[in-house]
Amino acid sequence: MGIRKRVYLKIINLLTSKFLFNCNFVIRNYIKIMLTLFLLLNLFQFSLLANDHVSDTRDLDDIKLYDIVKIEHCLDQAYDTVPGHARKLEFKIEGDDPIYEFDIESSNDGNIYNVECNAEEGFIIEVEKEVGTDNKTFKEAAKISIDQARSKVLKIHPGKIVNEEREIGMDGTFTYEFDVQTKAGYELKIDVDAVTGNIEEANFELYEIGMEKE
Repeated sequence: MGIRKRVYLKIINLLTSKFLFNCNFVIRNYIKIMLTLFLLLNLFQFSLLANDHVSDTRDLDDIKLYDIVKIEHCLDQAYDTVPGHARKLEFKIEGDDPIYEFDIESSNDGNIYNVECNAEEGFIIEVEKEVGTDNKTFKEAAKISIDQARSKVLKIHPGKIVNEEREIGMDGTFTYEFDVQTKAGYELKIDVDAVTGNIEEANFELYEIGMEKE
């Protein structure tokens, strides 16, 4: 709208300073007033159009701002890392980076692995294995309970937890991951370090294909 306004103002100045230089003062000001009213009317209409699009999925539109690789490229990279079958795809924003996250059921051990691929660069950045509540390694490493982690997450990001997981990273990290449908209307993926209790990440999830049970 700022550009639109500047264009109209430039037109007004051109008309009043060049094309109408032979007109008398009254005529010049009359035309300037009419053009100003025309400008205001157009800005008002533009504002109404903008409000009409408030209900649009602006978060999905934002994907167009990124120069991202094809999903197939990242999926191929994911399969090279964890051979198996993709069960779910998520697209999220971590900081300024668009990320594809695949849930892959490993053909080697049958476990589900979360494989993240940078959607701009097309390379794998993180791999985590989902584990159950009875996983001995996770239970021995965790210093806080999932209830404590859940409470901390909802205190900072009020809403409804629609999914939660326990994950062991290939780098030796232990994480509680929560999908939170916030009261503000958007969904966040939030990672809590199961050892320190610190919130490690809170990322916007733009879409999910192959949803888990909620």
